[in-house]
Amino acid sequence: MDLHGGSLSTVSTGAQAIPGHSTRDDVFYQFTQQNLPACKPVLTAAVVFEIVDRYLIDCVPEEFRSNKVLKPMKAPIYIYYQLDNYYQNHRRRSNLHLLHGLGCNDTSSCKPLESSHDLPIVPCGLMAWSLFNDTYTFSRNSSELKHVYPFNFQNGTLIGGGKLDPSIPTAPLPTFRKLYGRIEEDLDVDDVIVVHLENNYSTYSFGGKKKLVLSTLSWLGGKNDFLGVANLFVGAFCILISIIFLLLHVKNPR
Repeated sequence: MDLHGGSLSTVSTGAQAIPGHSTRDDVFYQFTQQNLPACKPVLTAAVVFEIVDRYLIDCVPEEFRSNKVLKPMKAPIYIYYQLDNYYQNHRRRSNLHLLHGLGCNDTSSCKPLESSHDLPIVPCGLMAWSLFNDTYTFSRNSSELKHVYPFNFQNGTLIGGGKLDPSIPTAPLPTFRKLYGRIEEDLDVDDVIVVHLENNYSTYSFGGKKKLVLSTLSWLGGKNDFLGVANLFVGAFCILISIIFLLLHVKNPR
């Protein structure tokens, strides 16, 4: 381009225009540069409230006689019984009995509790015979809770019932909880929950403890300290290993 003398002329330099990226190249470029729109889940803290009472003692302490609800508990509220120092070592039972009931008379795998009065026990075995049979009746502020659904449909026979289902799987640890029922009503702050219980299941002979638990649930389940404790131990172990490697690096540099 010449601007001398007021004239304007154009000089070609032979340069060519650079073609733009295609749509496919643009998408790949955005992907490699992590510019694509994305979403990720954000974990939020979940709150679980529990009421735990131990009742296997001769005289129930005063603080356990009229426990109040300290935080609002939204339905459904699950009822558990907890056993401590209880080892479920015996797995004697008959799966055929659980599947076919009275249609199966083979009780050889259930000894020594395979029959009663020359008739097969259904379900048979030590697992079914050690069925937890304490019963609970709940009331709130002197009025009976109408919407309590116990998982117990026994009719007094040896056939079993809905309460047998959670008791059959053996617990891996001596302290465990099994589901008893649920409450389909919200509990408010300062509500007094009165439990009338029938102490049928004896744990005195082996020093066991029985507790009644009322708990809400989150999407992660009930209250469980294992995950938090495990994370603390793993974090402490990683810090310890890091310190060891740091000292080794300082002592023996490359």
